[in-house]
Amino acid sequence: MNNFTYNRWLSVITLLLLTANILTLALLWTNKSKDRGDLRLPPTPNGGAFEFLNKELKLDPAQQEAYKKWRDEHREGEKGFQDSIRRSKDIFFELIKRTNVSDSVLLAYSSRVGAFEQQRDILTFKHFQKLRAICNKEQQTKFDNIIEDVLRRMGGPKRPPGPPLPGMEKGEINPPPPQE
Repeated sequence: MNNFTYNRWLSVITLLLLTANILTLALLWTNKSKDRGDLRLPPTPNGGAFEFLNKELKLDPAQQEAYKKWRDEHREGEKGFQDSIRRSKDIFFELIKRTNVSDSVLLAYSSRVGAFEQQRDILTFKHFQKLRAICNKEQQTKFDNIIEDVLRRMGGPKRPPGPPLPGMEKGEINPPPPQE
């Protein structure tokens, strides 16, 4: 094989590989939004969690009215926490611009974010606890079966899978208290 033929084949293979790489990158970029959508459950056809729960639990008009009132209160409370979380995260990530930030400062600022997220989660827990309390036995059974799906629909994208937290293996209801 002479040098000219070898260079020609090398050029052809290089162009094919370059084309394949460009095609792969283009497909990744165009499918990026579709990939994000897969991380979250599709929305219910009739709307959000409120409509889904009304339909699935077959709430009577009095239950619907109470739940609607609580939903509006929950949204207002959650909006306040979302704003606080966003501001706290902004302040936390401003620390990147500083040099020599100690671990104790990082923990203090990240704890603020965590505290707001914790309060938001407690608010959501109590919201659904109130809804479950006004349900009859049959509705409570149905509620217990669908609440995880409802929370996934309400939440953002799933977090990447990882090992379960100690004591949180499937089926355990009472996790151990956090270590201090």
